[in-house]
Amino acid sequence: MSQDNYHNRPEWSYSQMKVILDSGIDYAVAAKRGMFPGPSGKAIDLGELAHMFVLGGDAEAFVVSPYADFRTKEARNWKAEQIEAGKTIVTSDQYEIISQIVDNIEAHPMSKRLLKGANVRHEIEMFATAEDVKLRGKADAMLIDKDAMIITDIKTTAQFGEWKYKSMRRHYDLQAATYTLIGAASQKISPSLVNFYFCVVETVAPYRVQYHHASLEFLEHGESKLADCLKQIKDFGDKEPCFLIEEVNELGDFSN
Repeated sequence: MSQDNYHNRPEWSYSQMKVILDSGIDYAVAAKRGMFPGPSGKAIDLGELAHMFVLGGDAEAFVVSPYADFRTKEARNWKAEQIEAGKTIVTSDQYEIISQIVDNIEAHPMSKRLLKGANVRHEIEMFATAEDVKLRGKADAMLIDKDAMIITDIKTTAQFGEWKYKSMRRHYDLQAATYTLIGAASQKISPSLVNFYFCVVETVAPYRVQYHHASLEFLEHGESKLADCLKQIKDFGDKEPCFLIEEVNELGDFSN
């Protein structure tokens, strides 16, 4: 299934549900229904590039610029042609960075089993229903070992020191819980037989790599968020989003 077809499916994804937690159910439903305009241009995302180079993907979606800048007419014309073709332009410096990131990921001893092993499958689409809500997810890497399953997701961070806080702020616990649930459902096994890992890589030199296993506490925190999202989705139903926030903030008496 193509990227566009997958992202246009009707099921709720982790990335759509985390909007409920950050901006409310009305905003999340409106965003899911495409009621807001999309970004005018596609920004470079090192995480996305890492996925493509490590896991394989649409290599034609990216192109390395042969120009140091776009001041000349020739360079501007080339840039316009790439944008018209829907390509993301990568500078030579960015290409060198992502190449080092990929080399470090592939050199990590755990990558040989969790990302690059012979039986590891990449970009696996998963679907399930929970509390009458249809869910979907795409595992970066999946390894089925006998009756157990290992799901691995690649993440980038500026530095490992901020990862603990970023993982909660970005609701990665919700992702781990959601993928554990739908991964187990896709193979008809107990969620207790699913192990979820993050392959975390720094986006600044020396581009260190480490793996994090989702602990029981981490998963339980995500399960609580998932239950909240599912309830809000069910309660909302087919209503139209409302953007009038019923809240009064007491700022004080400014009549004088």
